Amino acid sequence: MRVIAMSAMSAVVAVLMALALSIGVRAESVTPVLTVRLYNTSGIPLPELMAARGAAESILRDTGLDVVFRHCGSSVAPGDVVDTCNERLKPSEVVVRVINAPSFGTSLKPETYGVAYVVQATSRGWLATVFSDRIAQAATRAAVESGVLLGRVMAHEIGHLLLGQGYHGTAGVMRAEWPDALLTHAGEEWRFSSLEASRMQHLFPTTF
Repeated sequence: MRVIAMSAMSAVVAVLMALALSIGVRAESVTPVLTVRLYNTSGIPLPELMAARGAAESILRDTGLDVVFRHCGSSVAPGDVVDTCNERLKPSEVVVRVINAPSFGTSLKPETYGVAYVVQATSRGWLATVFSDRIAQAATRAAVESGVLLGRVMAHEIGHLLLGQGYHGTAGVMRAEWPDALLTHAGEEWRFSSLEASRMQHLFPTTF
């Protein structure tokens, strides 16, 4: 009887271990993934673009999201196949265009570094535009790296695509005002809050 009991116990343990492993695999497989289609329309140098990508990735991944950047219409290294990004946009993808700010017929304030186009009914959007010339000018004034500042603006506008056009935080990367004196700060000054991160994560099981 003891041998039979031990065998039964071993079987139960084996089943529980298998169940735990399967749960772990499933939990890992549902990690929220946000894909960013990046268009370098203003033609900023690749090192600056990669610095911007690195800064944006760091800020966005700090929320618990897994972020994938696609360099659309260009290659990252010589000989690479150009990603045309021709397929239909998926719900878990957003587009970021890097352009120079319009020089005429615009109602944009001089301190506007980017805009996000959000559907009012759903408070969600898929297209953000950042103005590389204005960002470069601000970086020069504040003596900060233009690529890093560009990445922060990208993260801010992506935040609007997920959190809503009218949303701004009291601190962190989603604050409304970015005075030059603030641009030299680092660390937590350019992160999403825990509440913002939670809201962004919860979009995936319901909307994506």
